[in-house]
Amino acid sequence: MKLFLRILSVLILPLLLTGSVNYLIDPDYTLRKDYIPEAASALANGKLLSGPINANGRLLKREWIKQLEHHPEVLVLGSSRTMGVTQDLFAGKSFFNASVSNCTFQDMYAFADLVEKKQNGFPDEIIVCCDQWLFGNSFREKRWLYNRKNFLRILQKSGKISPGNFPKKWELQKEWIKELFSVRYFLRSLKQFGKPEKFEIRDTVHPEKSMLLPDGSRLLPLQITEADPDEVNEKAKAYFYSSGDEMFTQPDPLQCLLFENLISYLQKKDCKLTLFIPPYHPLTWQLLHQSEKHAGIFNVDNYLQNLAEKYTFRLVGATNPSALKLTSSDFYDGVHLKKEALSPFIHSDSLTQRKPNRKVLP
Repeated sequence: MKLFLRILSVLILPLLLTGSVNYLIDPDYTLRKDYIPEAASALANGKLLSGPINANGRLLKREWIKQLEHHPEVLVLGSSRTMGVTQDLFAGKSFFNASVSNCTFQDMYAFADLVEKKQNGFPDEIIVCCDQWLFGNSFREKRWLYNRKNFLRILQKSGKISPGNFPKKWELQKEWIKELFSVRYFLRSLKQFGKPEKFEIRDTVHPEKSMLLPDGSRLLPLQITEADPDEVNEKAKAYFYSSGDEMFTQPDPLQCLLFENLISYLQKKDCKLTLFIPPYHPLTWQLLHQSEKHAGIFNVDNYLQNLAEKYTFRLVGATNPSALKLTSSDFYDGVHLKKEALSPFIHSDSLTQRKPNRKVLP
């Protein structure tokens, strides 16, 4: 009995303490989902949501799309690099931005399916953000599994890729359990104890808060988007040293097939497609360009240009910021453009001026 109690105290009780603290505080909103129904309902009804930058965007936008009162004529599928694309760039058109942080191609399938089910058809125009790391084999995001059924629905209708190539939802549940008992997350929870930022439903924009808008887009606090240039430059260099997502030397065949499968399917549904290649901060680009381990991302532009000729979609942007006449002042970190620098690539005037059967590069 004494041995059992020792085992209990040494192993089980610390795990219970860690799991309880992590679940109750949950500073990154990765464990609890109780805020999602109310938040989705408020956003779908025209309210704004302020709060932490982190949220379970996949579940939130799934519920949000289900409650949309309008059918979007323009849809954005992408990552945090396109979350700044807003309704005001598409005057006179209904719009929804389905971008989520660390978006995968599987996420794009899932949100396309959700929108199709909601309106019994697809939007007229779809903008797709082509993050370079999506075409490699180093990006390991698994949160798309929240919407795995929606992903599989289009996958099975659109081509010959076997679902067996992709993990089961249990992989996501394992990640949840690991986070629940994570010591790293426990320490972060303790630091946030008593002062976690809460989500708040609002009627107006708060410039010091991260905001989700009714069109699906996101505004970040001014202290992030208007940070000191030296601080931004340090973030740009730090991104290179901290991110392993770009570490691939050639595009991955399965990722490319997954992407082409989606593009082909959407075009068969008469969607006008614009693909956006997001640039890197000049300092980040320079470090990436000097590294042989990151050679794969510099093949993405050519791959997409060849694809544009095959499928006749519109292609804008480039990996190299100098090719787009962008400078460090156009970025707020290593991979994100400020809204005023992003908008010219996505603006509705440039989208409607497309010519058929022709790719367009700035």
